[in-house]
Amino acid sequence: MDRYMRIQSVTFDGTTLPLPLSVRLFRTAEAKPAIGDNDVFATSVEISQPHLAAEVRIRGTAIAEGLSLGQQGDLAFTVAPTTSQGSPRTVTLSGAVLIAIELSYEQAAMATAVLRFAAEASNGNQEPFSAEAAQ
Repeated sequence: MDRYMRIQSVTFDGTTLPLPLSVRLFRTAEAKPAIGDNDVFATSVEISQPHLAAEVRIRGTAIAEGLSLGQQGDLAFTVAPTTSQGSPRTVTLSGAVLIAIELSYEQAAMATAVLRFAAEASNGNQEPFSAEAAQ
């Protein structure tokens, strides 16, 4: 298992998001009970179309203030491994939509921005997530 401990870069829609603190990815789907015609209780659970969400936390707010809710583009980040034998890995979320911008100003600390994104497969079959060795 490779361990990645350092975010090298984060970009959204061609814009570099400077000084990244963290990137979190969520793959979620809503549970819905599957009930047969003659069943009183749910006999199994099905899930809705899965979607992906991401949260990027960066130092500073200037770049975040220039982004627009609803803006769509590829979200990509590259992480470096902890060992010298490993190679960096780039993760891309295609067609990500910016759905939230949270700005935090704290006493005696640098301001931070949390950017939240969502993405779904456009055709219902192909997931908008890919990960590969960085070039």
